[in-house]
Amino acid sequence: MRPNESWAISIGDASDLVISISYSVQVANVSNICSNLRVDGSSATIERIGDDVVLSVAEFVEAWTEHERQAARLALAARCIEQSGEWAADGSVSMIAWLRHHCRMSNREAAALVHRGRFLEAFPAIATAAVDGVWSAGQVHAFRTLTSPAVAGVLAEQQGAIIAVAAELSVADTERAAQAWKQRAEAIVELPEPVEPDRELRTSRTTDGLVGKFVLDDYGAMEFETALRIASTWEGKVDVRSRPQRSADALIDICTFFNANHDRSGTPRSRPHVELMVDADTLDDNPRGWTSDHVMLHSKTVETLLCDCVIHRVTRAGSTVLDFGHATYSVPKNLFRAVAARDGGCRVPGCDRPVSWCDCHHLIYWEHLGPTAIHNLGLFCNRHHHWMHRHNIIVKLLPNADMEFTFPDGSTRISHPHAPPGAGP
Repeated sequence: MRPNESWAISIGDASDLVISISYSVQVANVSNICSNLRVDGSSATIERIGDDVVLSVAEFVEAWTEHERQAARLALAARCIEQSGEWAADGSVSMIAWLRHHCRMSNREAAALVHRGRFLEAFPAIATAAVDGVWSAGQVHAFRTLTSPAVAGVLAEQQGAIIAVAAELSVADTERAAQAWKQRAEAIVELPEPVEPDRELRTSRTTDGLVGKFVLDDYGAMEFETALRIASTWEGKVDVRSRPQRSADALIDICTFFNANHDRSGTPRSRPHVELMVDADTLDDNPRGWTSDHVMLHSKTVETLLCDCVIHRVTRAGSTVLDFGHATYSVPKNLFRAVAARDGGCRVPGCDRPVSWCDCHHLIYWEHLGPTAIHNLGLFCNRHHHWMHRHNIIVKLLPNADMEFTFPDGSTRISHPHAPPGAGP
């Protein structure tokens, strides 16, 4: 939409809710502000873009309020387009897909806009509050995320009173009020005893990796927190990870542990079957790999996976597959057991992860023609296996089964095999 362009739409059955979109924010005396305001480190950027990016504090608040009002209008406009079905004219499979293509949105942004539009269309009083700037986007989000189909009817009846009560609240206070309201609403509708626990997990792939949201009931939360606490590690003062990073590492370790030890069908040592395509021409330096879903992986992730996996040789001519070879195990089952018997767990100094948490790592990388032999293999937990590939840690197996670690700064550390159970000092 061009600046100052306006148009009107009518939303669903709420024919009394007519929206006029006019996206224009007037900024007065911008040149005076720009001449008096210095933004350290960004003056060159401001000069390139123009003086109109510089606002006073009051003008910024006003502009942001207007931005949120227009965002509410656009969410409702998106809902109109979704209901009309016009998005399918070019072959798009959904409104979200249409937004991704035509508005250059991420999947997450498009889904959020669509869901917000649906919510506002379902509750006209809240939509009006958002369009008029009575409620902020954060306040709308607080109620949208907590309004299940079971309590939607209660919100439809009470939305006017709720808007008046929450109008002056902060977003944090609105979230607390929404939680309290949901509990009372659920008591009103007398929800039946749930057949399944109230649990939900949603994830999506982004350019940054995997993002998502989950909801767990009391029992699920207790089990999750206990598992996370057990799996979390802290390596003392040298551990620079934040608490959220340690929690994320613990969650990955939990998933890796299950994948390595489940009793369902899979590769030897109950490995799950994960398909990874690797360009053989790139193996010597920064191997290029991707999953069967065409998700590109970092070269260090590819190196780590190649250490201990099942390999099929695939011969191609362009995009045509000419041959799919027999499976070859980079570390055979019996050899893994021999390495496990020698190392007894993760060999990084100070790590106490047992064998069941570990993979075999080629000390001289497999793609660099390192032999798959006991003298070139070491046992490392998932976190430290990836850590060694990311930081190019050099490991040398000594004749007495100790391992010498050489770090990028030239420092070295020695690791001893883990003592067998019951062994003395």
